[in-house]
This record gives sequence, C-alpha cells and structure tokens, in this order.
Amino acid sequence: MVTHPKHLALTKIAFALVITYGSVSGVAHAQDWGQITATEQVMLQPLKSTWEQLPQSQRQQWLGRVNQLKNMTPEQRKNAQARMEEWASLSNQQRSQVNQQLKNDDQNNAKTRAKSWQMFIEQK
Repeated sequence: MVTHPKHLALTKIAFALVITYGSVSGVAHAQDWGQITATEQVMLQPLKSTWEQLPQSQRQQWLGRVNQLKNMTPEQRKNAQARMEEWASLSNQQRSQVNQQLKNDDQNNAKTRAKSWQMFIEQK
C-alpha cells in the first residue's frame, strides 16, 4: 500500500494533536503570547506566528503541555517542535479536518493517546 505524501503529513500532524487532546490541569487562562513566561515561549516557539489566532481552549491545552515538553530529551523536544511547526503551517480548514478526524476516532481513549504520543515523540 502506497501512502500519499499529503496523507502522511496530515497523519504526522494528527499526532501533534495528541498534545492538544491530552489532559490539561492547572492552566487557569490562556494568555496572549507576550503574557506567557519566557519558558513557555521557548517550549511553544513553533506556535508563535499563529498563537493569537488559536482559540483560548487550544492555547490552554498547549500551555498545559509545557512541562511535558521541558521534561523531554532534547531530541524528543526537537521532534515535537517540528510537529508543532507542521501544525502551525496548516490552514484553518486543514486543522479543522484533523481535529474532526480525531474527534471521530472512537478508539482515541487515554491509552491510545499515550501510545500515539510515544510514537509521535520517537519519530525522526
């Protein structure tokens, strides 16, 4: 079976959404880019150009992943940030498609997300 390059790219980006659909705790309010900490800006740098267009809920979810990004190895973080760059480069319509794809996935439970996240961070 041959995988179309566009489908492969969207699949990789779908893994980036695992970040967004993971659990978020302790994030009170998703602020504007200039209001988040320097550490948050470094960890979320690939999203800087699109941050202001993200809905508050997605900002909260990304901010909720900062500690996880900080605790990654440099190689894992580099891979995760590369996926974030791909996500940021998508049009709103493409993002909606990927979001809908994940929402429709009945098997996207916590165990599946954890496995998907592990696969995502190990990609090169």
